[in-house]
Amino acid sequence: MSSPRVSVCIPARDCATFLGEAIESALAQDVKELEVLVHDDASQDGSEGVVHDFRGDGRVRFLRHPRRVGVAANRNSCLREARGELVAWLDADDAYLPGALERQVAALDANPGAAIAHGAAEIVDEAGAALPPWPRPFERDTVERSRRAFGELILHNELTTSTVVARRVAHERAGPFAVVGSSSSDWDMWLRLALRGDVAYTAAPVARYRQHRATISHASAASGARLRCDVRVVRRVLQAERKRISDRAETVRRAEAALAAKALLHAGDLQTRGDRSGALRAVSLAGRLRPGAISDVLPRLLLATARNDAYICHRLTKALLERLARRLDGSRFGARLARTAATDPEWSAALARIARTVRAVVPAEAQVGTVTKWDPTLLHLSGRRGRQFPDRRKLPNGYPPDSATAVDHLERLRAEGLSHLVFPSASFWWLDHYRGLAERLARPAHADDDCVIYDLRAL
Repeated sequence: MSSPRVSVCIPARDCATFLGEAIESALAQDVKELEVLVHDDASQDGSEGVVHDFRGDGRVRFLRHPRRVGVAANRNSCLREARGELVAWLDADDAYLPGALERQVAALDANPGAAIAHGAAEIVDEAGAALPPWPRPFERDTVERSRRAFGELILHNELTTSTVVARRVAHERAGPFAVVGSSSSDWDMWLRLALRGDVAYTAAPVARYRQHRATISHASAASGARLRCDVRVVRRVLQAERKRISDRAETVRRAEAALAAKALLHAGDLQTRGDRSGALRAVSLAGRLRPGAISDVLPRLLLATARNDAYICHRLTKALLERLARRLDGSRFGARLARTAATDPEWSAALARIARTVRAVVPAEAQVGTVTKWDPTLLHLSGRRGRQFPDRRKLPNGYPPDSATAVDHLERLRAEGLSHLVFPSASFWWLDHYRGLAERLARPAHADDDCVIYDLRAL
């Protein structure tokens, strides 16, 4: 039997709900000489039965591991069995868009020096509804040379796995997927591939990436496991591939600055979830990674974190992110950090006006909720006690999936004493998106171009 042109590898673990869609999307691609490998990591949810429904299509090959082997080993199992000249990676809960593989194969054919191609993705929720898009590295089809691509990729993983197609020979030269923990083994591989060839990017979306609570990335990000795995990946690649990395000392400095920034961002996320001890560990990790850049401010941030002073933590974190962004000047990740750390004078002025309004409208003894995307500035300026809305200690994912959840969350906080709710102008979209919440809130106690304030005692 002749070798197929493309091997689509679908490592699966307990994804029966979505696996059929993934396989169908692969088989529907307009690529001749295609094989689809589904390797099941001892799933207990009937995934094998889903694959059995495709038994009449000779392009589908199935293997089930009798015991759990883990995501890296399962990917390596796929890689060993792949016979194609090109290897495409598709997560079992994602799906290809029409024409995806045709575009990725064309990108590799047009650029013989490229080891890997990836592209944009549509982001959807568990039900397939569209979510806000992720930032894209480029606005048009681009081929980034190996050295530049690696320099960007070591700072931040820009590749969505289900958009990736790589040359099998490049995989063979890079070696197998490494076991680095519960997350990030894909990033480790993309880094090694980028050191062995250029990286092509297609701007048109090629896959539908599904975000839901059962994903590895969701669980590992919330727990901090992803950050720890990212640190292992950076250290492993910088050591194992040191002979291939030009200007290694500078690459190490920039990679550690990027990890420190991620640690600070994770600390802020943990603080909004009420995990003070986790936030302290993340801040300490940032200090160990880049002591020269943040050593003078770090003790103040640690103290503010220990005291649970959200406003001081917010201010100090932005200042440190600005410093780290300067260390990463000229990179895409550095530009993103700079935007995160930047202060918008117009918005700062608006917050000051809203704070004056809150002090005038809301009683001093009130408990105020502010819909400010977990920015504590408005509460601080208004001099009122309160909390962010939503309260991520009770709604960890932050944004409610629907109006009913938003209303239920409001009622829980009212039962705990929340008396007023403030929507700054930047959050007016809540009242359009969550219509049930807007109806429950009814008539505001105050409304102007800057903000809407609701007196929850009147409900």
